[in-house]
Amino acid sequence: MTNESLFQPVRTRRGFEAVCDRVREQLMSGELKPGDQLPGERELAERFGIGRAAARDALRSLEVSGVVEARKGIQGGFFIRNGGSGGLAQTVQDMVSLAQASLENVMEARTEIICVAIRLACPRATNEEFDAIQRDIDLHADLFRLGRASRNPQSVIEFYRLIAQATHNPLVLMMVDALSEVYRAMLATVDPRPNKDIMVVRQRVLDLMRERNAQAASDAMAEHLRRVTEYLISERDKKHKRRPTRSGK
Repeated sequence: MTNESLFQPVRTRRGFEAVCDRVREQLMSGELKPGDQLPGERELAERFGIGRAAARDALRSLEVSGVVEARKGIQGGFFIRNGGSGGLAQTVQDMVSLAQASLENVMEARTEIICVAIRLACPRATNEEFDAIQRDIDLHADLFRLGRASRNPQSVIEFYRLIAQATHNPLVLMMVDALSEVYRAMLATVDPRPNKDIMVVRQRVLDLMRERNAQAASDAMAEHLRRVTEYLISERDKKHKRRPTRSGK
């Protein structure tokens, strides 16, 4: 239940911005918590003294930024999200779509964040977390041996999520998830051929992590991701060369 005192009328030229700011303030103070439901559009407009259009814009803005999620049905409405990387991933994807960030930018940032995750996870990961990473490697290695290597981008990035979880840092996990989601979308556009060498690299990285050799593990991963970046750039450039000109030539 939300406290009515949290939602008082606002007097501003752009009321929806004040609504968003107020919601974020209450999140910071702990007066709003994940899972709490916000008032509906009409009630929100009445409490803040703004028009319904401004209230609608505020809810949409909070949804796009990943602060709230919309649920349908009888018990539906707008609820404070329980965290996650959706909003950040969408922001990065929008930057790519608007040519404000390039494929190279995304891959550089992802490489650096994953290497940070490896360096943090090396001293922090439990044996159970290392074992979970090993099971993911073994699963995909078995698929390669059976000639059934997955082309599902989601399965490709699970390895990195397990490493990020082993940092025990939710912000690192969120950033790895967000950048991996954008990377997953990029992979889907080039339909990459499964490469069995990936499992060799991953096993090497995990072995070094088990030895708590953070620098060697991150160096091995950085070199692998550098090659992945070169491959994606090459595939992108091939697609651009095949694209017909406006004249059809």
